[in-house]
Amino acid sequence: MGSIFRSQKMQLVQMIVQNDAAHAVVEAFGEQGLVEFRDLNHGQPFHKRAFTDEVKKCEEVQRKLVALKAALDHENMEINEELGATAGSEELASMLADKEEELHQMTTQELMLKKNHNSLLEQRHVLEIGSKIYAAQAPGTALGGVSGELEMSDFSSSTATSMLSYVAGVMPRLSMQSFQRVIFRSTRGNAIMSSVAVDETLHDYDLKMGEVHEVEKDFFMIFVSGEVLKSKVAKIATYFGGTLYAYPDMAADKAAMAAEVEKRLGESDSILASTATMKRGMLSEVAAQYASWNFAVCKRKMIFDTFNKFDYDVKRKVFVADAWVPESKVYDVYKLLSQATAKAGVETRPVLNLIETKATPPTHLPVDKVCYGFQALVNTYGTPRYREVNPGAFAVILFPFLFGIMFGDLGHGSLLMLFGLSMIRNEAHFEGKKLDDLVEMCYGGRYVIFLNGCFGMYVGLIYNEVFACPMSIWGSGYDWENETIIAPPIFGVEPAWHHAANKISFFNSFKMKMSIIVGVLQMTFGIFLSLLNHLEYKNYLKVCFQFLPELGFFGSIFGYLVFLIFYKWSVPWVELGKPAPSLLTTLINMFMSPGAVALPENADMVLFEGQANVEAVLILVALVCVPLLLFPIPFIESARHEAAQKKKAAYKALHDDGAEEVVAHGEEEHEFSFGDVFVHQAIHTIEFVLGSISNTASYLRLWALSLAHSQLSELFWDDLLVMGALSPKDVGPDGTAVTGPATYIFCWIAVIMWIVISFMVLMVMENLSSFLHALRLQWVEFQGKFYSGDGIKFVAFDFKTIGTEAEL
Repeated sequence: MGSIFRSQKMQLVQMIVQNDAAHAVVEAFGEQGLVEFRDLNHGQPFHKRAFTDEVKKCEEVQRKLVALKAALDHENMEINEELGATAGSEELASMLADKEEELHQMTTQELMLKKNHNSLLEQRHVLEIGSKIYAAQAPGTALGGVSGELEMSDFSSSTATSMLSYVAGVMPRLSMQSFQRVIFRSTRGNAIMSSVAVDETLHDYDLKMGEVHEVEKDFFMIFVSGEVLKSKVAKIATYFGGTLYAYPDMAADKAAMAAEVEKRLGESDSILASTATMKRGMLSEVAAQYASWNFAVCKRKMIFDTFNKFDYDVKRKVFVADAWVPESKVYDVYKLLSQATAKAGVETRPVLNLIETKATPPTHLPVDKVCYGFQALVNTYGTPRYREVNPGAFAVILFPFLFGIMFGDLGHGSLLMLFGLSMIRNEAHFEGKKLDDLVEMCYGGRYVIFLNGCFGMYVGLIYNEVFACPMSIWGSGYDWENETIIAPPIFGVEPAWHHAANKISFFNSFKMKMSIIVGVLQMTFGIFLSLLNHLEYKNYLKVCFQFLPELGFFGSIFGYLVFLIFYKWSVPWVELGKPAPSLLTTLINMFMSPGAVALPENADMVLFEGQANVEAVLILVALVCVPLLLFPIPFIESARHEAAQKKKAAYKALHDDGAEEVVAHGEEEHEFSFGDVFVHQAIHTIEFVLGSISNTASYLRLWALSLAHSQLSELFWDDLLVMGALSPKDVGPDGTAVTGPATYIFCWIAVIMWIVISFMVLMVMENLSSFLHALRLQWVEFQGKFYSGDGIKFVAFDFKTIGTEAEL
């Protein structure tokens, strides 16, 4: 567990290589993913860097790829993920530009064809629906000329000699009511308007934006008197988004136009089909090579972005690069650097220098797929500081255990474990595929779900519960006839407690005390982990005046409380013939009335001999630990700073040549401030003292959620299955309950309701609630004792991260 327990030791290296080998060296490191390059041009604007133009060219090519990817997604075409050989950068850029232009022309042509096809559909609806309305509203005289165009240009469908003119077309349904009101007012009621809903969903096409919208439209036909009103109505219809179409007066002309429309619709379908085939053919070629093109472009962009981080020596024609690398990989870096230089044909051997620095190295925690989900939970709070104890190493066990205490049930835990196991066994099906948010979240935390279910089963065995039903796998040591305990249970809680009259009181007391014990032990473990951090950083001042006072204060109060719990459990109070003292009262009197337990009138409150003396010593220890935690560290650090300043002044007096010390970027020393140090230590002291109480009380959520889960499970079981499914619902001739058709119907209904409600409430809501509460205990109560979470994540220069998220 050495690699996940804390960050690997990192080494800052400096590479000096000939410019001719730059591309080969960076490409070799990108393929291996060994180093993280530092930016030696920090603070320099992007547009002033050496390879800005090359990066912009790559971004332009990426823009073309994004456009092609959008077209592939629109056509639901799968991309071939296999990587193959690609053309050079200039040739690839030219080819993608041609592909983008070809796609644009095909898309524009397709939209124009679809728009014309939609116009033909609308014309057909005008002819079909208009024939019914025109037969009832048209004038008796025969009308002349018919326009040959689909959309009217002069809005004339009748001769000038006719007293009654008409306008026909289609309009979006949402605009129809407003259009009718405007027509009525503008014509002063001198218009007859009929409208019918078109039963087919039509479309509106925006050729400029390349957008298509489904629109529900209505057919309308308006009869007016005179050409002036007709022109006015046509303009209003166009303003409201309507499209006007020709409608012949004569039946023969209408039949000829209908035949022409049907003919052109057939031709349009054929042209659209051939256009779609050509487009899919072109996109198929793109889909076959898209992954290779995207990888090549992203790889080239990553290389030039890395070039912009280097420092170049124009005279010697070399580049200088700084990089972080794990200490165990330094030799591999030098070996790879030499091989890449030789492959580039450069005879000059590269130089690799190890640099001593005060800059904080990045945190490198390689994790496998089992620990990935737990490390993600920790990193959500904050990346571990360099060489700080990593909580993710302990979250693998502690987090599922906290979850299991709240979700403890053998049946529910088994279902959760099987769900996680199914996702683990089907990793090949999910890996590398695009998943929706919920499935991706469950798949990423599949091992978290699996271990949560396993610990839920384990704690369920301790509770001796399966779907809220008591079980006795290990047997019972209770004699029901004599109502005495013959032997203690082999494992878990005595099954007889599930049938006792004081069941709720017992489990309340048991789970509450268990929550306190688990919380105090876990937080004490966190305090000891802080000791490992102090020893790693060689901060012995905090070992003496932070770790020891914290351990003394916490142990003297809450460690004593845990001791009282175990001691109270170990004493046979019934045999002694006296009631067991209340632990809460004992702890309160310990601070509010020190020594009062030794008085004769408080004899019933005594747990053990010498209790008053022990409590007096513990109170004294707690009171002494608070000032030890608050005052020594600020004053000692201030004295050390003053001594260092005097030594520095003496050194400057001996070397008064005016030379200034050069400090590398990222290694600046912060100015010491006694006020800041004292305030920080005061905040830490107050937070620890008050937090010890609130954090211990926070662990009572384990008791509350465990009890809620158990009681809800029992409620659903008793009220739905026992009463709803197993109780007879039919009544016999003699008035007694018998099993009949109603019983079977109610049985099936009750079973289905129990399954649905148990799944929604217990397997979903209670599962999520237990997860969030366990996460809170992991983040605040446990990690707050030793974890800073202000580190910088090690992000290796690795081509494998193209198209994926960087590893934790």
